[in-house]
Amino acid sequence: MTTGILLYPRFSEYELTVVLSVLTQANQPKIFIGLNHEPVKGEAGLICLPEKNIHDVDPELLTSLILPGVDDFQHLLDEKPLFEFIRSVYERDAVIGAISSAPFLLAKAGVLLDRNYTTGISRQGRQFLGVFSEKSYVDAPYVFDRGILTAKGAYFIDFANKFGQVLELDFNRNWYR
Repeated sequence: MTTGILLYPRFSEYELTVVLSVLTQANQPKIFIGLNHEPVKGEAGLICLPEKNIHDVDPELLTSLILPGVDDFQHLLDEKPLFEFIRSVYERDAVIGAISSAPFLLAKAGVLLDRNYTTGISRQGRQFLGVFSEKSYVDAPYVFDRGILTAKGAYFIDFANKFGQVLELDFNRNWYR
């Protein structure tokens, strides 16, 4: 019962702060996963060293996965192994949480085809990217639909609390208010 946390260049550190605290409070095993074994620099400059990469991790070991947003995902558009990894975790019926712009990664991986979702990406951006179903978009702080949790970046506390609830973790929700 391990939660994977994906780290890719320019990931949004603040969007992970509370969910990492929730996982830690609940003693939930977690693993930091990179695209490769190189250090990953977040959008604010924090440098992180992934424990594993997407090629080393057995998706069967993950019961959940977290995808932080990224301030510019241009460098991820053609990252096919990333999308294959996300899809393989999804196919194992893991709970997946994606915040801010990260629902793009889910959509590109084909995971949002039949799910309601929200994202911090504007309507024009969603239309331009061409991977989102506009009829499934919900203008809400967060949306949970059959194992997929999506949220707007400003609601990172709500995202973390809902993720902890979905995993039925024991943590203090009032700690973050």
